[in-house]
Amino acid sequence: MIDARFIAAGVFVAAGLSACGGGSGESPPPSVTTHSVTLAWQPNRERGVNRAGGGYEVAISGEPTIIVPFTAGPAAPTSTIVLLDSGSYTVTVRAFAALDPLGGNTGSLSAPSQPLTVNVP
Repeated sequence: MIDARFIAAGVFVAAGLSACGGGSGESPPPSVTTHSVTLAWQPNRERGVNRAGGGYEVAISGEPTIIVPFTAGPAAPTSTIVLLDSGSYTVTVRAFAALDPLGGNTGSLSAPSQPLTVNVP
């Protein structure tokens, strides 16, 4: 069983950028502010998470799930950067591995981490 106890330790709002759409002589649409948000979590030390076929799944309310796979080196990455509009989001992280607990290839997925609320200004 993959353990998610130490996942999703912190979320940090990094830099922000502003985007505004243009029009053809009509009133411009309201400004949309998008921020670059760095999501970081404590590493899972289980071997399957830190090998080919392993990694993390990041769920952000109202957004598509983000897969952060193991690519190379000693461990899977433990952060990702996303662009989010201003608002409040709930974030959870789950670790995954290619092998199941019995050594088969059906895969394993941890329970979600404790939900973390991210308020983007």
